[in-house]
Amino acid sequence: MSINDQEHLQLFIRHLTTAATNAALYHLEHLQVLRLCRKALEQVKILHTSHNSLVLKIIEGRLIFANKPASHSLATERLHEALQLHNISHLRIEPGVYSEELLALVSIISKRPDQKAELIDSEHIHFGQVEVRFRKKNQVSQAALLGLAEIAATEKDQILEIYDGVRDKQQLKVSGINDIVNGFISAFGSHSDSFLAIAPLRSMDEYTYTHSTNICLLNLAQARQLGIEGPLLNEIGIAAMLHDVGKMFIDPKILGKSDKLSEEEWRIMQQHPRTGAEYLLNTPGVPRLAVVTAFEHHMRYDGTGYPKTSRPWPQNLSSYMTAISDTYDAMRTHRSYEESLEPEQISEIMLGLAGSKLHPQLTGSFLQVLNNLDRGAQQSV
Repeated sequence: MSINDQEHLQLFIRHLTTAATNAALYHLEHLQVLRLCRKALEQVKILHTSHNSLVLKIIEGRLIFANKPASHSLATERLHEALQLHNISHLRIEPGVYSEELLALVSIISKRPDQKAELIDSEHIHFGQVEVRFRKKNQVSQAALLGLAEIAATEKDQILEIYDGVRDKQQLKVSGINDIVNGFISAFGSHSDSFLAIAPLRSMDEYTYTHSTNICLLNLAQARQLGIEGPLLNEIGIAAMLHDVGKMFIDPKILGKSDKLSEEEWRIMQQHPRTGAEYLLNTPGVPRLAVVTAFEHHMRYDGTGYPKTSRPWPQNLSSYMTAISDTYDAMRTHRSYEESLEPEQISEIMLGLAGSKLHPQLTGSFLQVLNNLDRGAQQSV
């Protein structure tokens, strides 16, 4: 299987499984589900130019395509798990498949373990089944949970979809961002202790979450600690999701550079708050708070940072919270060139930054969130 085939296969799986996630969270006819089905169909058609049919098999616990294992990814794991859940040993998609057939496939793989999925072959999609086997109780209950951790993990692909569109100069789908934030807020509300709701954030691998998702969850936790609810809470979440949108207009080689940026590269990087704010300002449906947060999130509490302004600039609460979450996430994330720090080290550093880079009172409140989280985790052991 060529590199291009592998890339197109991954895109197909990502679109398909993200559509299934949205169908489970909302409904099968949701606009985002239909859009993702169309994008999945595009990838299927590309794969059909070099393969007579698209056949996915499960062999010895691996998802196989064209006699080779599919590249490992979160989306691949989700599809593999969904196929196993419904006792599907192989899936064949033939040329000529149409979007309604893919939508029916989405309906099947979006089913929870306690929902019976009726497997009926369509004109161009065929299923191979294995015998129904006994499933351990804890496996079922784990797969059935759709709490904050699962939402955050599965929404990663939807976020990538939205950001890919921005990078391709398409108009931002604000409704998609709003849906994601509402899902997070609902998940927070379903926990008796909202601090414990962000526990997966600190224990899961960095690749499970995108940076924007991390900042959104952390800002929501901060806002709830301050007693913020309702429309303002939603806008704070949306602003967090979009705070770094300006980076979509920066050369990926600069963004992905592991060593120190050159002076010119740093100058380009420092433009992203202004670029992001200008983009959001001209995007219909974006809350003004998101525009402000995108512009201010690299300003420091003491008035330094960037972008530079010609006069004293009073920052918004959302921007202060985003700077705190951003600082925390940068230190807790393991990178190939830099080890993540221990919680005690992070707390010490953040306290040292309080009053200069970070808002002092909000930093104290944030660290209290983390302390409550640690206590809750210890009590649950």
